[in-house]
Amino acid sequence: MKIRNIISAGVIVCAMVSTAESQTRSAELDLTAGYSGEEIRGAAAQARVFGELDDRSRIRYFAEAAWGRRWAGEEEVTGGTLIGADPMGTDVFGAAYPYSNKIDITEIYAERLFTPGHLLFGVRGGQFRTPFGIYNRSDYAYGGFIRPPLLRYDGYFGLSNNYFERGAMFTAGIPQLSVDATISKPHDVGSSRRRDGVDESVRVQGYHGAFIVGVSHARSEPYLPSTFAKGRQVFTGTDVRWSHSSGIQLRGEFFHGHSFDGVTTNGWYVDAMVHHLGMGPVTAVARSEAMDYTAPEPRARSAHRLTVGARVRLPRSVTLQSNFMHQRGDLPRIYNNSLDFTITYSLRYR
Repeated sequence: MKIRNIISAGVIVCAMVSTAESQTRSAELDLTAGYSGEEIRGAAAQARVFGELDDRSRIRYFAEAAWGRRWAGEEEVTGGTLIGADPMGTDVFGAAYPYSNKIDITEIYAERLFTPGHLLFGVRGGQFRTPFGIYNRSDYAYGGFIRPPLLRYDGYFGLSNNYFERGAMFTAGIPQLSVDATISKPHDVGSSRRRDGVDESVRVQGYHGAFIVGVSHARSEPYLPSTFAKGRQVFTGTDVRWSHSSGIQLRGEFFHGHSFDGVTTNGWYVDAMVHHLGMGPVTAVARSEAMDYTAPEPRARSAHRLTVGARVRLPRSVTLQSNFMHQRGDLPRIYNNSLDFTITYSLRYR
């Protein structure tokens, strides 16, 4: 099964690269293997093409396919399992992609940006990640963290990094301040898939000096069964990013909302990334985070987690990541502490 999936992914990659060649654009392929101290092994592949259709139209496109699989032993899951969460009981390797052992088309869209004078207008149509907070693939994939924030994993009562929208996004503003508004339907690829319905989201983002600040609001149908999850899933969040020329970057998000009526989710995380010139190929990373899910007993959950680690860029397009994770609370996990590793080979075509 694994060999068949890798061959299938290769066929998709070749087709995507062929299309990119005909339009003189870019293609990328990432191949990853990983091992977790929770006695989990993983393998994944992502292929993407992107560029402009032509100089005249200035229409940009992006398309990506992903495959991933995890293998586990017979260890007991601490905290039990949750509806919508991976039954394996861990979020390891799930920073930006699902590990469902099938090929998913994650994103495929076209967009056009207009810049009359000092104004900014844009439209995007197709399938793309839910534009809420810090949400882009590059914000989480292979950036040094092997796991997603607790608020951004399947079945953890927040907004999963595996949520995708199929519809349209409209952008308006000036370079220093812009608004994104989306109308779409869900097309999720993880283990928690929202029910069919109309999704709406609004995101405002501003730049000032070394700071990027955003405020987001999103509404959709819940991912939990309609037999007990009534009403809409609604979240509001703020995000802040700050960087310094010395090689320090800080970022974080705060969420407040509910995955259905009668419950509440609050949570936050703060990331730090440090890369001084004297560190060579090494980037140090750290994350502190917490999440509280308030619900009638015995369904309430909470968790705190601390992660420290590093990303190392090696010659020949190889990247190593290592993280030490300590978690407490009653969200699913296999061990309270875990040392995780991944190795990724990246191929770029320009």
